[in-house]
Amino acid sequence: ATQFDLAELLQTLLDDYRDQGVDIAFSGPLRLVYFGRPLGLKRVMTNLLDNAIKYGNEPAIELMSDAGQVRINVLDSGPGIPQASLEQVFAPFFRMEGSRNRSTGGVGLGLSAARAIVLEHGGELKLRNRPKGGLVAAVVLPVQPGA
Repeated sequence: ATQFDLAELLQTLLDDYRDQGVDIAFSGPLRLVYFGRPLGLKRVMTNLLDNAIKYGNEPAIELMSDAGQVRINVLDSGPGIPQASLEQVFAPFFRMEGSRNRSTGGVGLGLSAARAIVLEHGGELKLRNRPKGGLVAAVVLPVQPGA
């Protein structure tokens, strides 16, 4: 693990998406030093953003830090996920049925791998539906004392 700027890592990711013509709104500090595995967390964020782009629309990302933890929310305003499936989607090879687009149907969401990386950091990854529609993928990471 290493010390790195999580805000900068997210900005770099968003620049990559912008180059592909995908605009993702960002809110949060411009600098947030964190101690962890940048490549692993980059994979997590790429996974969550890809899902938000594929299954939702108006993808956005929020970065916050408070009381010894860092929170990253990936938001979209898509159809959300049935309440009963919010935990199932983390099963390896789980496939969302009835995705609106045939070409994306049957793609594993890759969330089990993403959650494993977050757990390695001592954090948690949870999905919840937004009150007005869409999904929040919330990553909560503990800030190691003295990091």
